[in-house]
Amino acid sequence: MLFSADDLKEWLVKHDAEKRCHDSFWLSLNNYKTEEPDEYQEYFSNFDPSKLLLKVESVSISYLNYPDLNYNHVRVYMPIRYQDKKIGYYELWLAFDGTVEDDYFVLE
Repeated sequence: MLFSADDLKEWLVKHDAEKRCHDSFWLSLNNYKTEEPDEYQEYFSNFDPSKLLLKVESVSISYLNYPDLNYNHVRVYMPIRYQDKKIGYYELWLAFDGTVEDDYFVLE
């Protein structure tokens, strides 16, 4: 086997990836509320956190910048479900040493 899922699971636990994804999501949501108040109201009018479902759905390893393959990440993907419908996603990109490299807060 080229890659071991068990090794990836161990890495995710070691770097607390799921909690970090959730924490980073909340930071991004608060920034969004401050920076784009009108748009925020479109998606989250009368915001009720109990109607927000956040659960990491997938994890992937990406090797980018072919052929050098020198921009590599563990990507933690979490759909954003509000009031029982998917309205976007949040994705946290972690370098192999566990540092946050990038994140994507996307509303559809």
